[in-house]
Amino acid sequence: MSVSLSIIIPVYNVERYLPVCLESIVQQHLADYEVIMVDDGSTDGSGAICDEFAERYPEFRVIHKENGGVSAARNRGIEEAKGEYILFLDSDDFLVPDAIKPLLELAGDNKLDVLGFGYRVVPENVASAPPADTEEPQHIQILDGFEYISRYNYTAQVWWYLVRRELLIKNNLRLPVGHVLEEAAFNMRLFLMSKCLAQVPNVAYCYRNRASSIMHIADKEHVSKMLADYIFAASSMNEAIEEYRDKLHGECYERCRTRRDSYVMFGALRAFKLGKVKEYLQEAKRNNLYPFKKLSEVDYPGLKFKLLQWCVSKPRLLMTLSHIYRFLN
Repeated sequence: MSVSLSIIIPVYNVERYLPVCLESIVQQHLADYEVIMVDDGSTDGSGAICDEFAERYPEFRVIHKENGGVSAARNRGIEEAKGEYILFLDSDDFLVPDAIKPLLELAGDNKLDVLGFGYRVVPENVASAPPADTEEPQHIQILDGFEYISRYNYTAQVWWYLVRRELLIKNNLRLPVGHVLEEAAFNMRLFLMSKCLAQVPNVAYCYRNRASSIMHIADKEHVSKMLADYIFAASSMNEAIEEYRDKLHGECYERCRTRRDSYVMFGALRAFKLGKVKEYLQEAKRNNLYPFKKLSEVDYPGLKFKLLQWCVSKPRLLMTLSHIYRFLN
């Protein structure tokens, strides 16, 4: 039986934060929804917490599976979902009380493919959010994907949007498994294939800024793997750009290109700290990602980004500075 909303939660070793996440869904007071908790081989008490909520609430169900990473867990959720819309929720984050219902109604009433909304970053130890301003916007501007990309500096995070499930199923759009920066090309493709998108300022999501999250891990092995993932993300975005190249024009093309090239640039920063600038830029060149043109100042304004781009465009200088940096650190 179909429902209006499927909330998909990949779960892995987050017993400290998971109860707050799941309780925040209960506080939405939705009448027609399902929660799919995908326990991705947790070794702490996360699986048991999922089981407890599944017993307490008929809308909640849990899938226990071997560890395969966040993308595999989200993809499993997509396959199991029956909602008209999907909301991705990370298990260490949480929702603002009563924030989702007006967004869901707005998306449904306007037959949107994607609805973006506001979020706030909260400290790691915060356990609740203030009530949302749930007043429905008086007017929303509905755009196609090309117009949306032209106007908004969209985020790569999949949790920033309500997404029509049929769009993912019909286009067989899934997240790539085994990569840290898995959402980059996924969102670009999602927007480019969407006909009706809108953005509203309503704050609905609380992103917990954890020092131990995967994007903050600093060990050399992890960062070395991330260098390959920056190349993978940029290459995947390049494939999407080439696929839609005949329809990409003006500002939309520039912002897609800038998004792709920014991943190459920020990957070079990580390579700089590891002393792997030469290898990284050579790999980027082999994948036709380097050198790149000037980034759009709409998305990357100011002197800081100009200097960074200039340094990345000078590989010998960047390698020399990298050696000096590593010597001093």
